[in-house]
Amino acid sequence: MAAASSAVLALALTACGGSDAESESGASATPEPTDVTATAPSTTASPSASASATVTEEATPDAGSEGSGEGDGAGAEATESSSTGKGISTVKPVDCTTGSLKFAVKAVKKPVNHVLITATNSGSKACHLYSYPALRISENSQSVTAVIGESKPQAVVTLDRGATAYAGLITASSDRNSETKVTTASIGLSLFGPDEGPTDAGVEVPVPGGSLYVEEDNAQVTYWQDNPNDALTW
Repeated sequence: MAAASSAVLALALTACGGSDAESESGASATPEPTDVTATAPSTTASPSASASATVTEEATPDAGSEGSGEGDGAGAEATESSSTGKGISTVKPVDCTTGSLKFAVKAVKKPVNHVLITATNSGSKACHLYSYPALRISENSQSVTAVIGESKPQAVVTLDRGATAYAGLITASSDRNSETKVTTASIGLSLFGPDEGPTDAGVEVPVPGGSLYVEEDNAQVTYWQDNPNDALTW
C-alpha cells in the first residue's frame, strides 16, 4: 500500500513538473510573435516617413532656385524697361530731310547784311543735319550759294525732336557793289547728305517782310551750327 502511494505520488509530481515546463515554454513562446507584431509596423512606417522627408527637402531648394531665377529675370526685364522709360533711346538717328524739318529765314540787327536760317526738327526721330544749306537765291542762280569753309563745325549737327539748327547767310557786301543784285521773296533750300550730295528737290522758304536784297556773287552761307551765335560770327 505504501509502495502504491509512493508510485501515485511520483506520477503526480511528474505530471506537475510537466505542466510547469509547458507553462514556462508557453510563456517564452508567446511574447515572441507579440514582439514581431509590434516591430513590423515600425519597420514599415519608417521608410515611408524617410522618403517623404527627402522629397520635401529636395523640393524646397528647387522651389527656392526657381524663385531666385524668376526674380533675376524679372529684375533684368524691369531694368531694361526702366531704362527705356527714362528716355534712353537705342534708336540711331536718321538723316534729316526737308519733310522732317521746319525752315525759316529771320532778320537780325547785327551783323548787318545778314539773315539767320533756322531748321527745326518736326519729325518723330532724331536726325543728322549735314554740311550747310544748299541755297538758290533766285531762279537764275547758276549754282548754290558759296559756303564759308572756316565755319565747318568739328562734328555733324544732330537734332533731337524739336531741336533747331542754324546757318548764317551773308546777303551783300558792305559797299553793295555787285553785278548780280536781286530782290527775292523766297529762297530755295535743299539739304546735303553724308556724301555731300543734295538729298531732294528742296523747298521754298519765305524771307522776312516778303522781300530780301541779295547780291548773289557776294552771298555766302555758313555750315549748320547748333547755336545762333556761331552762325552769325562770320
